Amino acid sequence: MDSSKDPKYLHKLVMHDIDKPVVFHGLIQNWPASEWTPELLTSVLGDKEVKIRIGLKEAKQWESTQWEADCSYETTTLTNFCSWLNQSGDKPQDRRGDNPLLQYDPEKYWCYVDYKYMAQLFEDHPDILQAIKWSDFGFETRDGKQSTIWIGSEGATTPGHYDTYGCNLVAQIYGRKKWHLFPPSQSAALYQTRIPYEESSVFSPINISKPDSTKYPQFTSTTPYIVTLDPGDVLFVPHHWWHFVETMETSISVNTWIEMETDHKDRFHEAITRMLASGILSSAGNDGKSKWLNPTEELYDSATNLMYLKKANESLLQHQQSTGPISTPHQPSALSMSAKSSHYSCDDQQESTPSHQVDNDEKVSAASLSDSPPAKRKKSCDSHVTIDDSVLPDFITPVPCLGHAYWKQNYHLDASSSVEEHNMNTETSSGETTFASENNIDLKLGSKGCVHEVEAQKFNAGDANQNQRNSGEMDDNILKIFLESVTDPEVVKHIGVVFSKKMKETA
Repeated sequence: MDSSKDPKYLHKLVMHDIDKPVVFHGLIQNWPASEWTPELLTSVLGDKEVKIRIGLKEAKQWESTQWEADCSYETTTLTNFCSWLNQSGDKPQDRRGDNPLLQYDPEKYWCYVDYKYMAQLFEDHPDILQAIKWSDFGFETRDGKQSTIWIGSEGATTPGHYDTYGCNLVAQIYGRKKWHLFPPSQSAALYQTRIPYEESSVFSPINISKPDSTKYPQFTSTTPYIVTLDPGDVLFVPHHWWHFVETMETSISVNTWIEMETDHKDRFHEAITRMLASGILSSAGNDGKSKWLNPTEELYDSATNLMYLKKANESLLQHQQSTGPISTPHQPSALSMSAKSSHYSCDDQQESTPSHQVDNDEKVSAASLSDSPPAKRKKSCDSHVTIDDSVLPDFITPVPCLGHAYWKQNYHLDASSSVEEHNMNTETSSGETTFASENNIDLKLGSKGCVHEVEAQKFNAGDANQNQRNSGEMDDNILKIFLESVTDPEVVKHIGVVFSKKMKETA
């Protein structure tokens, strides 16, 4: 076997050596899944129903993004999805039949069977689950059971976001998809927001197809990494990298999220954010919830949220006691997870959907990689250390960084002065990140954090609009505090330290 295609070597690249998006070519042609088509999967699922998201194609020209809450939803079979796909353009179908999708003109709408856990969708079809072989990348026990499937028509989109947990491998099985990716350092220029709220997703309000440089002036200084995936390609999305995704033609893709050591901290961050979101959105009324809560998400009561926070805090402290403070995330650790979302249940067990345990054979030691090709490092265009492109095997292609000039060349937008570098972690003088530990209770907020603290005090003091808020209308200033505070790591950390201290006092 070519040593560069050795699963141990590929595992090392993904988990330790690469911190920029790359595409692996020609590694999944032997997967049984490479033969999949929408029609084949339809024959497998039969009458099993799935929830399908329907969006407007014209939304590409909107000044704002098309959120999931702006879409329509239908629950029907994949058979009906394929019937909708295969409509004849010169012979309009009867739109009053048993297929609810036929009411949507395919010239105006797209349909997306998105974010479906394969372990649930194909629970009666182990052959389909085993057709995904992440073992070719060194994850020996990982297959479709720890994967998510996405089946979409031309034009289907995923709003811009980054995943708070793990890193991501995406296998393009059928059709083509276009990806715009951005590094975590450019989060400020992407105007990150937690509204609509979804656990483990931080969104950008920018419509990547028609960016509004007047409303979002910093965006034109971003440096996009752009790639179109063809069938047989596998994309590596590093930790906290932003991505905007569009289906170029009918497409099937499968992904798996891989857990990292820093997920302990991110899980704690998410537990705090859930408490903030639940507390604020529960007073927003049905109209506010429909606007600010993603359709895929649900709110929990305070007792459940406190339990999640307690479990996340305990896990983080235990991890820090056994390994020391979590270092600034740069490379992932050799752990695994089954899904993007990763929080705790109230029975003291880690909860994920579908369930998956970390296996020892996924922890590849450095000693076992001594025969692997060397991985030289160099400085990249935005000062991150990354593997030297010249030593990558021919079947691995770095996703090209097109620079901020891309926006002027393609959208006639002039770049703003610079992108504000936004450090996602708080570092000590030794370069280590501490979070909610006993030795870090006396946290000093930065100037931005102090502003939020003053605003929060004003909010707690109450005002004449209390009755208005109780009636279901959210005050704009309160919304502003929420929008800003839950994307500011300093503020979330400050809240987390307070919770941690109170938990210790009441234990």
